[in-house]
Amino acid sequence: MSAAPSRVAEASTADPAPSRPAGLDALHGALEAAGFAPRPERAPDPTPDPAAPRRARRAAVEVRREPDIDYAATAALAEEGFGAAPGTFTAEGLRWLYERAFTDGTTVLAAHADGRKVGHIALVHQTVTMPAGPERAVALMDLFIIKAFRSKAAMAALYGAVERFCRDEGIRFIVAVPNGNAAGVNVRYLSLVEAARLEIRVGFGGFGGLGRRVDSRSVAELDPADGRALLDRFCGTEPGSLLWTGARMWDRLSKPGAGYALHATDDLLLVSAPRRDRRAAHTLLCALLPRPGATPARRDVGAVVSAACRLHRRPLFVYAGINGGVPLPGMLLPGRLRPSPMILQLRDFTEGAPPFAPSRFEAIDFDFA
Repeated sequence: MSAAPSRVAEASTADPAPSRPAGLDALHGALEAAGFAPRPERAPDPTPDPAAPRRARRAAVEVRREPDIDYAATAALAEEGFGAAPGTFTAEGLRWLYERAFTDGTTVLAAHADGRKVGHIALVHQTVTMPAGPERAVALMDLFIIKAFRSKAAMAALYGAVERFCRDEGIRFIVAVPNGNAAGVNVRYLSLVEAARLEIRVGFGGFGGLGRRVDSRSVAELDPADGRALLDRFCGTEPGSLLWTGARMWDRLSKPGAGYALHATDDLLLVSAPRRDRRAAHTLLCALLPRPGATPARRDVGAVVSAACRLHRRPLFVYAGINGGVPLPGMLLPGRLRPSPMILQLRDFTEGAPPFAPSRFEAIDFDFA
């Protein structure tokens, strides 16, 4: 159920933020660096650009499936659509996200007008574990329309194509992790509902092993076969979470330049990554995976978190997610300091089914990590 956060094309007008102590400002910066100022998968502003040519504003938008993705062209168009800095999107990064990050591949629905591609949405295929067995899902990612072609009609066309695709292909779930601007758009056009509010937790680690032996390894230094074998020990099929196996998780950890590391006790595995912005370096806690059948203690959690902070030489850590299988580390961030809503939205196409109850959903399960 990984899902990319969304943002509206145009920055919204807001009251100035209240002043914060310097320490909290640094913490907020760390959260932004971790991805909690989210990746710009976007619900475009449906208001047309007043400066756009009338012909472009009136152009009908047709949405169709893109069979062969030109990653270099898509990266350039995404930067135009998002108004992003050069290098924000790369062909290598998009290829990893669409083909390897969640194993099951990606369907791209492209918007065309005036003989050219003017936007798209990526439906990243995933498998969700449910009490009755695995179910198919898609996560909404990288939704954009370039400025001259934004309109309510274009938005409705893209979202309508998403719903038709899911119904035609027998997809049970749509999931998303939107920012504040996009959450309402997902509700309006796709009837998504809030399934969970992710916790954002922060703290400091690296002060000792807490009586637990921890095996810490950089993913880049691991032999692939050894890495998959280690991950297999901790990847289960608990209902209410994404399906992970050692092979699937190894592909997820192949993200270019991410710097992932693994930290394991007998009962618990932590996936971590170093992150930095101009204000604060920190350790991102991407996933806490208990060994199937085990009940990790708080000391296990403290030990792997401290090992991660020591390995990355970043004592400040940030965690985002929910996990009913382990005691969560750190201090819960107050709502007034949350830089993003961090909610999991969902739509279930199975009428009358029991509500989906997520048991574990963390940064590794969407594209923040």
